[in-house]
Amino acid sequence: MSQPVLDATSNQCFMCRSRTLQQIPAIWDFSMTTAGVRVAEPLSKFQCMTCGLLQRAEIRHLGSTDFYENHYSFYERPGAGIYDQPRYRAMAEWIKDAIPERYPSTILDAGCGRGWMLEAMKGVYPEALLMGIEPSSQESKNARERGFNVLECKVSSDEKIDRKFDLIYSTNVVEHTSDPANFLGTLNEWLEEEGCIVITCPDSSVPSSEFMFSDQNFSFTPKQLVTVAQSCGLHLLKWQGPPAIDSVQNKQLLVFVKGKTNEPQLPVEPSPAELFQLRKAYVQAYSACDDFLLKQVSKYENVYNFGTSTFSWLLSCYCPKYWQRVTHCVIDKPEAGSSFQNKPVIDRSAMSLTSSSVICLGVNPKSQANLQQNLSSLGIEIIRWDHMISC
Repeated sequence: MSQPVLDATSNQCFMCRSRTLQQIPAIWDFSMTTAGVRVAEPLSKFQCMTCGLLQRAEIRHLGSTDFYENHYSFYERPGAGIYDQPRYRAMAEWIKDAIPERYPSTILDAGCGRGWMLEAMKGVYPEALLMGIEPSSQESKNARERGFNVLECKVSSDEKIDRKFDLIYSTNVVEHTSDPANFLGTLNEWLEEEGCIVITCPDSSVPSSEFMFSDQNFSFTPKQLVTVAQSCGLHLLKWQGPPAIDSVQNKQLLVFVKGKTNEPQLPVEPSPAELFQLRKAYVQAYSACDDFLLKQVSKYENVYNFGTSTFSWLLSCYCPKYWQRVTHCVIDKPEAGSSFQNKPVIDRSAMSLTSSSVICLGVNPKSQANLQQNLSSLGIEIIRWDHMISC
């Protein structure tokens, strides 16, 4: 079904088997995961200079450990319920809009977390039978407590499910796998003959924050992901870029089916050489951003990092000089005693609004202009960094 799994230390491209891998230079000997866990391992991202695939190499994949089973929880940061659940609702509508002619009666969420996406899909397909699969023991339990049938395991050809599904979707999972072909091929085995698979994941034809996370083993352009899917007997029915919603920017949605299709034309992608330079510049921008933010906040006593998003996770890891100066993180209505990356989390009403105070926006760069305008009435300096890192 899939090609042999390459060892994580291999210097060979997973997709085209070229040995032209070149490392994206990074100055840190540590990295951040998408669960907000800082690990004492470098990013170790290498690009194939033949096909452009970006992959984690020369170091273990965290998925080969018990990381996802016992140490992964994307949802525990303060404010996640307020800010992330609307994103899942937007993604559920995005999936529904991509397959308007289909009315699935059985749906599988491959990598369902604690069930927020299942709840969102239940909202758009209220009559469907929904099931999830999730390797995390805690998140599987959380999803079951929300009333969903969840199988606690990874998506793998070693796992057997006693039914097939009209719709299988997976949001931001394939890039975490150690063998994307096995993952997609297994989903194909679980799919009804006339069903479809919807994959959403980052689109790496434009460098973005997604490849700054060390538990993401692959970064796919549209063409690369289609190539892997074709090796598993899947055919592309539709490709879409993201809707105009900041929280799902830089994503792509692909609809796959079993039968032959008139495959849609994919967007033009940069050459591997161009991609390498863009990715190299993107990583270097975080180091420059650290120096910039440190200079901006150095004269202030109270440094408020506004937000506890995944971008704040990245700032805490890759802008350590700035993060050392942060005194508090600020969100709306945090739980008492909350903390984020070793910083106390307070409500905006608890900020000390004096000449010795400053706010730095720890949110999606695409949201910073609007947020700065919304906070301008506070009368203290608001620092943006979206001119350095755009997504």
